[in-house]
Amino acid sequence: MTTSNTSNCNFQEWTDDIERARSMLGIQGLSVAVVHQEKIIYAQGFGKRNDTEPFTPEASEQELMTPTLSHIGSMTKAITAATIGELIAENKARWDVPVSEYLPEFQLKDPRLTKEITFIDLLAHRTGYPRLDLEWWLRPESRLELIKLLRHVDPQVPLRSDFIYNNHMYAAAGEAASRIAGTSYEDVVLEKVLYPLSMKDSGFTLAEMMRRPNHALSYHCKSFEAAQKGETYRLVVNGIPESLIPAGDIYSNVLDLARWARAVMHEGCLDGQQVLHKKTVEEMTTAWNLDNRKPSSTDFSIAAYGLGWELMHYKGRQTWCHTGGSPGYRSNIVLFPSDDLAVICLANNSISGLVSWIPHYIADRVLGLPTTKNWLFDVAVDRARNEYKDIDPAEDEKHLPPQVNDKPTTRELKDFVGDYTHSYAPPLTIQTLTDKQGKASLVFKIFSFEGTLVHYHYDSFRLQVVDDKEPMLALLTFVAGDNGSIQQCRMLIEDRTHIYSKVEPSAMAFDGSLSKEE
Repeated sequence: MTTSNTSNCNFQEWTDDIERARSMLGIQGLSVAVVHQEKIIYAQGFGKRNDTEPFTPEASEQELMTPTLSHIGSMTKAITAATIGELIAENKARWDVPVSEYLPEFQLKDPRLTKEITFIDLLAHRTGYPRLDLEWWLRPESRLELIKLLRHVDPQVPLRSDFIYNNHMYAAAGEAASRIAGTSYEDVVLEKVLYPLSMKDSGFTLAEMMRRPNHALSYHCKSFEAAQKGETYRLVVNGIPESLIPAGDIYSNVLDLARWARAVMHEGCLDGQQVLHKKTVEEMTTAWNLDNRKPSSTDFSIAAYGLGWELMHYKGRQTWCHTGGSPGYRSNIVLFPSDDLAVICLANNSISGLVSWIPHYIADRVLGLPTTKNWLFDVAVDRARNEYKDIDPAEDEKHLPPQVNDKPTTRELKDFVGDYTHSYAPPLTIQTLTDKQGKASLVFKIFSFEGTLVHYHYDSFRLQVVDDKEPMLALLTFVAGDNGSIQQCRMLIEDRTHIYSKVEPSAMAFDGSLSKEE
């Protein structure tokens, strides 16, 4: 699709370059749309949405197919922010009123923070609270029940003093929007954003997307070397927890997202209609927080964060952007509002540095900017190499304390058995399992998440999830109390330590084998 008034653009060259880069990086499929001066000047699909069928950027009337649907991850955040902005523009809420006024269940350990934190604090990642992604990802409870657990969490830094990216605060914002509107989060987003913008192919949850025709399946590569050889494999994912839908569980396609981009760049106006309040867009694209991450190159300014949008300059041009990532999917949207240019990219690979840099490759050509880097064949390749390095188990182990060899446990395995609870992290059950040869080992279960404990040293173990070939980047250490019996276990994961208290011995029994996920 190349309806264009941009005569200096070589669209075939774009297609050839992006396809070559996609193939080099082992990306199963992707789609790209470019909007310039209110028109889609380029929409192209590359690779496959599944094992056999193409990743398509356009609808097919003959086959009654929509453009390929893909998961947009954290690009959802701006849509959540716009929904709240619309409620506020309708005088149903205010930006400067504490969120707890609308959602009384939003209670924090420090009552002063409960009375101070506003929607802007939640949406601009400036509450000072740590990320709790793993803690929430494993829990099956409702969004509201998990929000109630926030009263047990300590802030990491003072309110409004730093940028800490935070999914569960977006979940709280979405729940508050639901309460204000008197309907579900999904229904209020449909009413305030998706329907007015005619984003008719967009919806909620990975599970729902999988029931729609022409959806993209998720893929992964084991290593950078495997990616370069095109050795992809299907990644079976269970979806994002219901609790985190407002933070990152919308699906869409590049044509729907092109409409979203046009509305945001034109102060809420689309096809001659005011579909979003102008004030909503102004608030979303105001710098409410400073992003403390260092720019990736001198082509970029230091970034600020609005409400669901990163705000910066690229080679002196104003940009509003946001990436998205979920297991098996990557996405990116970059707006150049002063130039009326937007680039949207969707891919179905867990690691896809390419979607981060296609917009800058295209902006250089549409806007006639000086060429400073080879975005597709140098920068994107380096990004992918580093991302694969980050998930290398050998790299993970560097974050663990040094292992002391030949140091067995200080007690029998049965002494570690029991149920362990935490104020907000998911409960943990430890049991022994004896194989057919009579060898005993420890197994764990966190709701439906289960596996074995791999001995590390002394009374410390790593968590080995069922079907994963490598242990998790987590260390579980059992600690005895004054009476000599095990009273606690400490889970070191990422940069935090969770202290679990042991309760009465577990009544849960394993059947002699760990279940395999379907």
